[in-house]
Amino acid sequence: MSAADPLRPLIRQLAGIAAPSGNEDRLVAFVVDRLRATGLEPIVDRIGNVRVELPGRNPGGEAVLVFAHLDELGLVVRAVELDGYLRVHRLGGVPERVLPGTHVVVHGQRADVPAIVGLKAHHLTRPDEKYVARPAEELYLDVGAGSAEDVGRLGIRVGDPVTYAPGWVDLAGDRFSTKSLDDRLGVAATLELIERLRADPPPSPVVVAFAVQEEFNVRGTLAIAAAVRPAVAVCVDITPATDPPDLRGETPVRLGGGPVIARLTFHGRGTLGGLVPHPALVRALEEAGRRAGIEVQYEAIVGVITDAAFLPMATAEGIATAGVGIPVRYTHSPVETASLADVRATIELLDAFVRLVPEVDLTRGSAQLALGGIA
Repeated sequence: MSAADPLRPLIRQLAGIAAPSGNEDRLVAFVVDRLRATGLEPIVDRIGNVRVELPGRNPGGEAVLVFAHLDELGLVVRAVELDGYLRVHRLGGVPERVLPGTHVVVHGQRADVPAIVGLKAHHLTRPDEKYVARPAEELYLDVGAGSAEDVGRLGIRVGDPVTYAPGWVDLAGDRFSTKSLDDRLGVAATLELIERLRADPPPSPVVVAFAVQEEFNVRGTLAIAAAVRPAVAVCVDITPATDPPDLRGETPVRLGGGPVIARLTFHGRGTLGGLVPHPALVRALEEAGRRAGIEVQYEAIVGVITDAAFLPMATAEGIATAGVGIPVRYTHSPVETASLADVRATIELLDAFVRLVPEVDLTRGSAQLALGGIA
């Protein structure tokens, strides 16, 4: 794969656009402008979800929904102290242990303001504090202001969102590291899928959608489901690669191993939400991989939830739902790391899958499900 692959600069551009959950407007605008530049007319709903329908060769066929989420996790300003420091709440699953000393950006009413997450000077840190991760409510941001009045003059108010500062590092081979690959990899993959499906239409209509608020409440897709009422839906998100030394054995997923078919995702931390995928779609994804010559991986994981979690029951008819993950190391950190080959293989898998959907029997309770039944 060439280093000049246009997918890499697209991912870099996407990752550099701030889109904190609930405030995804900049990325919504980017996606809409990109789609309109190709002659498409996307629909943007009232909460910011973007969708576009690509007609199939059989206009009467049931729609297939392929979606990724636009938003990223971050923080929210909860208080401004008299001496100019900012106090925050978490916005989504930000790991407090990575925050101290991190560069962030406060998205104020007039401008983006760079900030630092403060940390106690090493020389004055007691031994019993050295290995403690403080809750976000005990942390503070330093924007360089000397007073609350200075903060006000910067245009920062309570409720303003905060994201990791953008950055990009090209690593060896085809690998790279930056913030918010969750889920800009999925956004990049689905944008490229659109181009493929326009050049070579699939049998059935495909709706490609870009969802909001996944990192906050994993329910932005419910509005999409209500509007589209698809028979089949596939979530395209990242998933943790567990090949670093501190995660070996957690799952078989490794960077460079190809797209991941989710067999079970479950939040497991107070939210009774997750996905057991429709078995016919698992078989179809496997068959699509075989036809496209794509190596796939599998995972069954507790601790992960995506915005596919509540889709199967989102309509009266039910939606057959599956999840495809792109492996990423160091998830929810400012240095998420991925392989370009995995993103390319995911695009190939999705392209093959949507062309295979008309062959899938979604009937439940029969002895044989699609493409040979349960393995």
